[in-house]
Amino acid sequence: MSKRDYYEVLGVSKGASDDEIKKAFRKLAIKYHPDKNPGDKEAEEKFKEANEAYSVLNDKQKRARYDQFGHAGMGGAGSASGNPFEGFNYGGQSFNFDFGGGGFEDILGSLFGMGGGFRGARRGRDYRTTCTIDFNEAIFGVTKKVSIDGKEISLKIPAGIYDGQSIRLNGRGGPAPQEGGQRGDLYVEIRVRAHKTLTREGNLILSEVTIPMVDAVLGTEVDVETVDGTVTMKVPAGTQPGTNFKLNGHGAPRVGSEERGPQIVTINIEIPKKLSKKQKDLMEQFRDSKKRGLFA
Repeated sequence: MSKRDYYEVLGVSKGASDDEIKKAFRKLAIKYHPDKNPGDKEAEEKFKEANEAYSVLNDKQKRARYDQFGHAGMGGAGSASGNPFEGFNYGGQSFNFDFGGGGFEDILGSLFGMGGGFRGARRGRDYRTTCTIDFNEAIFGVTKKVSIDGKEISLKIPAGIYDGQSIRLNGRGGPAPQEGGQRGDLYVEIRVRAHKTLTREGNLILSEVTIPMVDAVLGTEVDVETVDGTVTMKVPAGTQPGTNFKLNGHGAPRVGSEERGPQIVTINIEIPKKLSKKQKDLMEQFRDSKKRGLFA
């Protein structure tokens, strides 16, 4: 199901001010808040939709990207199927995703003192550990060695995994306390090191490039760092500060999918703090020319 336009969701125009956006969201939040509509699934969905729209339109950078690229400039999170908790098979190894904690069964297990989950005393304890990978390794996937109690396990980490996401390996935890019982599971929390110049938002990769004022006026080409290497990008004449450019296919994939999102490059303009006399005279001539309407 395709998403509705965020402005349509809030009932405001594309030129709406920040105050208008806040007022529109507040009105919808009060109307559809789950506390006011207990058990009403439709109201709950409308509340989530309004909250998502507001989180984008209330952020200047996200709003600028949305105005230029639509939903494609937002970068969704989760797996290819849309369910971030859904498991899948990767490289002959069974994976299930967990975003902190072992789930409902482990909560019950801890309440009843069963250690490794609510599956009875015949099941072994769950093990937990962490694995740190580089930014690029999270984009392309990698195989790492994980040591548990001196047992070294080869862990295949899929492309597109997020920082803080956990991988569950069934049956790789503690041994069963009784004969014929099941081993526990192993939860490996993935930590992703920050990149020096790139950041990630869902399946988007975000970066910034600063160019001199003259290059923004006349147009230029710039080298952009991507996870695939350096890419040359054209910046057309008259580019304004904060303009976004999209490099298709240089973003991150969703887990379980080979398709990658784009990289969004934001242009910053460098304004010189000091000018030579000749440069200053040229700028004065340019300003006078604009006043006479030659550049209107």
